[in-house]
Amino acid sequence: MPFRVPLMICFLKVLVFWSFIFLFSAEVLPQKTLLLEKVGTRRKFFFKVEDKFQVRTIKPDTFLIGHLWDIGEKNLTLQTYIPLTIPYENIKFVYKSYKFPRKVGIYCMIFAGVTFGAITINHLVNNEQVFTPDMAYLTLPFLGVGIISLSLSRERMKIGPRWKLKVLDMPVFPLYDR
Repeated sequence: MPFRVPLMICFLKVLVFWSFIFLFSAEVLPQKTLLLEKVGTRRKFFFKVEDKFQVRTIKPDTFLIGHLWDIGEKNLTLQTYIPLTIPYENIKFVYKSYKFPRKVGIYCMIFAGVTFGAITINHLVNNEQVFTPDMAYLTLPFLGVGIISLSLSRERMKIGPRWKLKVLDMPVFPLYDR
């Protein structure tokens, strides 16, 4: 009986060790990664299964937003409302969204709307003219910055001689999540 406790501890250590081996082996198994790169530069974007993906196709000319469901050798499957299979030759543009400019644009537009509403309520309460130049001076710059920032939050890359889509048969873990 005195050897039963160390034997159980040893068994638990072996069990934990094999659990970690099986858990990490799922991450190490080969999985396909979609690489979008600009030829001759260091600009690369990696997409794996379940990433958000935006694409415009050639025939029919359609803009699709969804999550990557499957990456194959000749085509990819995009999960929108229904799964759509798109051949790589049919892809015209790939879009990359950036979070920070989008947040700045949304916050600036919200600030412009709140400021516009507060000035309008103030003018209505004081029985003044509702639309005055101070409303334009205080709200339109933020509205303009918001619109410009939203328009710059998505980059369009045309697939052709400069931008290439490649399928990698290995998991890629980029350092800076680009």
